[in-house]
Amino acid sequence: MSLVARRSARSSVACLLPWVLTGMIGSVSAHEVHEEVSRAQATVVRLTYADGEPFSFERYELFADGSTQPTLSGSTDGQGRAVFLPDQVKRWRVRAFSADGHGVDVNFETSGEAAISVPGPATDRPSRVLLGVLVILALFCALQLFVRGRRPRGAVARDGSDAHP
Repeated sequence: MSLVARRSARSSVACLLPWVLTGMIGSVSAHEVHEEVSRAQATVVRLTYADGEPFSFERYELFADGSTQPTLSGSTDGQGRAVFLPDQVKRWRVRAFSADGHGVDVNFETSGEAAISVPGPATDRPSRVLLGVLVILALFCALQLFVRGRRPRGAVARDGSDAHP
């Protein structure tokens, strides 16, 4: 290779080098993530169980008034909080649910306050437990009446006595 050809090749590489580096830098910067930290008035929705324990690390969805698609979704934090920055919308709906069936679906309005407390998902737990016990008791009574109703009148019980005195 002649001296002129080598110098020409070097100058070509030298001319292309900035273009190649610019392209590489451009592709690297396309993968960057920039952050912006600002202070704003947030709304905090705190969810707790009836016993006061936080509804921690459970799924929630936040809906703007009249929307069928969630505006925000995620998991509550360790203290049972869902935090968001409301926009012009004043009325909201929050749905929170856990894998074991606990949950809440409530509507609320935002105001100038920074925190709004929503009753925990199990505030009426005693009434639900009482209802469950009553349903089980009613089923047991119905089963007993059904079993006794199938035995014919005058049938002899296993111990030899009359089934109906």
